[in-house]
Amino acid sequence: MLVKTLKNNAFFLLPYLIVLLILIPIFMLYPKAGIHLWINQYHSPFFDWVFRYLTFLGDGLFIIIPALILLFFSLRHAVFLVTAYFSTGLVTQLLKRLFFEDAPRPSKYFQDLSPLHLVEGVKMFGGRSFPSGHSTSAFALFLCLAFISSNRYIKLMCFIMACLVSFSRGYLSQHFLIDIFAGSIIGSLGTIAFYLLFYHDDRSWHSWSMQKLYNNDRKV
Repeated sequence: MLVKTLKNNAFFLLPYLIVLLILIPIFMLYPKAGIHLWINQYHSPFFDWVFRYLTFLGDGLFIIIPALILLFFSLRHAVFLVTAYFSTGLVTQLLKRLFFEDAPRPSKYFQDLSPLHLVEGVKMFGGRSFPSGHSTSAFALFLCLAFISSNRYIKLMCFIMACLVSFSRGYLSQHFLIDIFAGSIIGSLGTIAFYLLFYHDDRSWHSWSMQKLYNNDRKV
């Protein structure tokens, strides 16, 4: 089932693998501070606005909207999304608090070294930089949606959205690129694991949905 899952979702997973393979040698050759300064020099008022609001798609509360929509069509889809989203997020938060409590975020790291372009109105954080929680959430959310969808172009769009939301954390100087890299891997691997768990059989409750419940009530 794993091979079939990977093959059916190649429009998300293949470009993601390519990005990972490109980033690995970059991390080996250049320090995270240098990478961040290079990214930070490219900005504009338009991208300031876009990434300031796009980053909210990685916030915990946003999951309520797609979860409720999926619940209308399939209980299994909704439970899969919520489980993958919060489980991978929990792993990231435990890593932050148990092992990387003092890992400085870019705004704190460069505080006395180099001025950064910061987006006005964005609250900056100082610690727990590694890994990126928003990136974990973004890849968990959009990979779940890619798995659920049968349209390969929607899968590709989900990959693009996951990357944009994750990149927003670097653009806003909330995380280094390595933080985003690690967060995306946690979100992706966890989502794949839960997909294999939830979709390996067809139990009766899997077909339940609010839509079916509504239609049954109307018949009564």
